[in-house]
Amino acid sequence: MGKVHIITLARLNRATHKVAGELRYHGLWCDRIREVPVVLVPVGYAYGWQCYGGSGEICIPRVSILKLYDYFTGNYIGLADVIRHEYGHAIADQHRGLFRSKRFTHAFGQPHESSVTSEYDAAHHVSAYAATEAGEDYAETFMLYLRHRGVLPAKHTTETIRRKWHFIHALCRAIRNGQARW
Repeated sequence: MGKVHIITLARLNRATHKVAGELRYHGLWCDRIREVPVVLVPVGYAYGWQCYGGSGEICIPRVSILKLYDYFTGNYIGLADVIRHEYGHAIADQHRGLFRSKRFTHAFGQPHESSVTSEYDAAHHVSAYAATEAGEDYAETFMLYLRHRGVLPAKHTTETIRRKWHFIHALCRAIRNGQARW
């Protein structure tokens, strides 16, 4: 087991700066995303969350109940990955016209707003959490897309995951070009 990490403002700022650089690299660091605040909150159940359809902010708890649980089960999710995932939600929130589309539904099998849970299958999902609903499937895939600078890892080279990866690649191009809808 690793060390339990309490999230400090300094750690949060370093990880956010790193992810902002990745978003810049992919052409996603537009005014809409730059204005999404990333805030440190005292405590929360999840690793983090994005206030979709509300204030839009990304909240990262100093102490996460789920992170404490994962500490004891040996799971680890890095802070930068949490921020990547939540920025995925923020991009969906700020660019809804690109997500409320047949193109998204074709790539992810369901509309972005769908809360239908799928059975986890490594050939279809990049993580077990991705199987919980279409929006989480997108955010988990987006997180890996940023982490791997757009290069699909060999273990995920299935037809289904390639289709999702291609959607994110096209999404980056659309946002970079100022496109609001497909």
